[in-house]
Amino acid sequence: MSQTIDKIFLSHAEKQGDNPALTDTKSRQRLGLSTIEQLTYRQAKRYVTAAAAYFRQFQFSEGDIVIVQMPNIAETHLIMLALLNAGLVPCPIPTHWRRAEIDPALKKLKPRAIISHQSSPDNDPFQSMFEVAANHASIRFIFGLGDNLPDGVSPLPPLVENITTDHEPENQPSVVFSRSSEQLAFIGWSRDNEGHASPVAYTHIQLMANHHIVSEQVNLEGRPNLLSFYAPTGLNGMVTTFLPWVIEGGTLHIAAKLKLSDLKERIEKYQINLAVIPQAIENKFINALKTAELDRQALPHLMLISPTPYHKDHTGVIDETEHSAINKTTIYNLNGLCLFPQSDNAAIQFQKELPADLPPSTSKGLLHLGPQRSANSEIEAAPSPAFIETRIQGAAQKAGESDEHESLNSATTNLLNASVLKGRLEISGLAVGFTNWQSNMTTIPHSNFDTHWEKTYLSAALIDQAMSLVKILPARDAIYYGSTQLEGKELDEIYQTYPGFVDAAAFSIKDPVLGERLYAAIIPKPGTALSYEDFKQHLLNQHISPAKIPEKLVTVFEIPRTEDGHIKRQEILNQSA
Repeated sequence: MSQTIDKIFLSHAEKQGDNPALTDTKSRQRLGLSTIEQLTYRQAKRYVTAAAAYFRQFQFSEGDIVIVQMPNIAETHLIMLALLNAGLVPCPIPTHWRRAEIDPALKKLKPRAIISHQSSPDNDPFQSMFEVAANHASIRFIFGLGDNLPDGVSPLPPLVENITTDHEPENQPSVVFSRSSEQLAFIGWSRDNEGHASPVAYTHIQLMANHHIVSEQVNLEGRPNLLSFYAPTGLNGMVTTFLPWVIEGGTLHIAAKLKLSDLKERIEKYQINLAVIPQAIENKFINALKTAELDRQALPHLMLISPTPYHKDHTGVIDETEHSAINKTTIYNLNGLCLFPQSDNAAIQFQKELPADLPPSTSKGLLHLGPQRSANSEIEAAPSPAFIETRIQGAAQKAGESDEHESLNSATTNLLNASVLKGRLEISGLAVGFTNWQSNMTTIPHSNFDTHWEKTYLSAALIDQAMSLVKILPARDAIYYGSTQLEGKELDEIYQTYPGFVDAAAFSIKDPVLGERLYAAIIPKPGTALSYEDFKQHLLNQHISPAKIPEKLVTVFEIPRTEDGHIKRQEILNQSA
């Protein structure tokens, strides 16, 4: 872990030469970009070093932050490496973020540049970036990918031209300052207790620690042939897609969307051994693998990205299904601060260190990731490095006692009759990012990791010391649309701005393909013509993210609420008109 991420990639490129580094799909033609379908390591290195030299020509300083809003294409991964090699800090933002989300999120960061691409189905990205730059005086440059860029946008180095050139990348200018694994490498995003985005700083060593936690669970042999549906636009994408490719020296196969007709061909052609998908499409993907009738030995390991650690019940019970031949690892995001993976054969979620006589007045306890039992054995495996430590800031109570969150499930409460420590989950350790952002943060001493604690704003319960179990409790008003966590109250306020409604509220329903679908319950004003298209355009005019736009409007007699005004989302469909 002493090297920087970009240097690891370049060292792999030196050894691998003409081995494939990246493959992409023709679907990227709709973005108006190049149609490169495969890059060798030699070609990828040429582009990374040429793009890094290009960025060094501008008046950047060590550790300057560059906002990146780009889709899941080859250039995105290469540009991230080029920024790191130029001594800059990439800060990816999700492609569905619009100006309403971007502006407040960037207030603390003071970024120096923005990188975007030229087309999007429902948004002009460069117009949005010009508006963002106008509100942030620190932004001096806007870089763009594409052939028809507006005035004021500096074109990124063309991929095709740079990988076919005769010049050797070693002739490019070198980095002008010394870097280490403690250098800032990445800015991600967390959520505070009001749901607002907060920047999270990661060094090279913190990102590699997250990778180590995940790779330890996946346990692939040799170089990964990775099929990924994730761009490196957050910690999930960085650790499950970008880092396995960069650090392990494998081949990254980019997938824009799940096309069942191409799935079998790509898995067999490239010998895919790892597929990274949203947990929301797990059933759809597994059914596609089953339909493809792949040989059992050809089935890839599935890495499922989950927005929260409470979509499944982690009581140590292993789910035996007809798809048991497929190995799976679920990656849970602890509020954007670090990742927690759990394979199907993991029988223990957390191992803790607490005194046996936990008094009711105890307000915190120390927990850490520890040994996990194999599914077929009672013998504990070798303990994982303590990259994550946790503590609960709360109070002890009896299992099943109600509080502001939903009670523990009946199976757990029947099984246990012990004191429970409930409260807010805080985390520390080598893999945990820093939300205490400082504008001059360029390095973080390794010694700081041991004393650093971050609030996750996740509610948790510590149950029964002998079982070593921590349960993450659902947020009170969260809605999960596919693999995206949304705030119910925020959605309600957005929908209620439409002038044709008396009242409106968001809700979701279970879906076997996506996991959940987002809808809006509405009470229209008498005599008002109801048009979903008008409502959708109203939201787009306010720069609302597509992920927050419901798929359908459902007319109801009333919006059910509690006495204190909270919407009873589960009861909405009981009285639809």
